[in-house]
Amino acid sequence: MRRSLVLAITTAVALVLGLVFKPEFFDPISLIFTLGGALAVTWLSYSQPQLAGLWRALRELFDGEVYLTADHSRELQRLTDLFRLNGIRGLENQEPHLADGYLRFAVGLLVDFHNQENIRLRLEHRLAAFVAENEINREILATLGKLLPSLGLIGTLIGMVLLLGGIASVDAKSLPSALSLAVLTTLYGALFANVVVAPVAGRLQSLAMQKEVNMLLTKDWIMLIARGDATALDHHPTALTLAWEADQAKFQEWQPLSLSAQR
Repeated sequence: MRRSLVLAITTAVALVLGLVFKPEFFDPISLIFTLGGALAVTWLSYSQPQLAGLWRALRELFDGEVYLTADHSRELQRLTDLFRLNGIRGLENQEPHLADGYLRFAVGLLVDFHNQENIRLRLEHRLAAFVAENEINREILATLGKLLPSLGLIGTLIGMVLLLGGIASVDAKSLPSALSLAVLTTLYGALFANVVVAPVAGRLQSLAMQKEVNMLLTKDWIMLIARGDATALDHHPTALTLAWEADQAKFQEWQPLSLSAQR
């Protein structure tokens, strides 16, 4: 069973149990105002391709398979052994069966007999496009995480205005709904920002960092193969796992995404 299905079922069960045992914590108007308002503003702030890229990343986050660097290095070593035994034909036979899209793309370039410079440029362009898309995804989630508490605060202010208006007009029937709006919008904003958006953003960031490391390893490996230096891996058994250390400072810039309770 896919993780997304398990998550959907768990969320649905939790909502049903909450509605049954604690209905006072559920207010449709407050939920629509806070969550719907934040989603609407985010939708207006970014283009459709950017939002579609985030949706693809989220689907991969819950349904995709994560390849650790050690596993990816072993896969590259396996392909290196095949290349030594069968040459380009050995890699060509493996190309359709490679699960990693970037590795499949790199092997395809090698199999099609592109020159070294062309291979390097196309791999770097694909890597740069991935990094740029991931930065946009992080920005979208950060925006959503800031909007949720902000709209919760706005809902609280609206609820207080309605509450004071009800008190002034001695309209007791409007007081519970106004008080509910004032309290629950803040609760929903803080809850979704810190319990949903922040963990998803952190997990997405971690996955993107893992994929970027694997992509750098793949680029270094394919360039070794293209230059005919596959035997160099025999003399440097840790070359694959250490090839990216020259750019290690860049990875230090990845920090956990903090979504504050206030905008």
